[in-house]
Amino acid sequence: MSAFDVLSQARKRGLTLTTNGDRLEVSPAYDCPRELVRTLQEYKPALVSLLASKERTWIEFYSERLGETVFFCEDEETCDALIRAGASEWSIYTKAELRTLCAQNRVAPLSDAELRKVHELKRTFDARIAE
Repeated sequence: MSAFDVLSQARKRGLTLTTNGDRLEVSPAYDCPRELVRTLQEYKPALVSLLASKERTWIEFYSERLGETVFFCEDEETCDALIRAGASEWSIYTKAELRTLCAQNRVAPLSDAELRKVHELKRTFDARIAE
């Protein structure tokens, strides 16, 4: 199990995890079952680190064009941290990769099918997007 798996379990139960300094907070706390409390305690260091950097150095969202969740992150260091937390390497796009995709899109806009193909190639070959 990874930190992202734990976040996913919490979301499925309608819980929100946030940080306050080195504290992990669950809302609504009364809906958190004991077995999940134990899991949160076990993964607390990874979860606090991950959530503390969210929206500063990375974001997660569901892409309707791709049909899956992807991550945008600041740099390779953040990419590595997301992978250690359980994100699939192919689902992460660094700022440099996004700049390359945007530049290509300005030259010739990517269709939905082309964007999905780029994403699929990245997954298949564990590839990175470069200029």
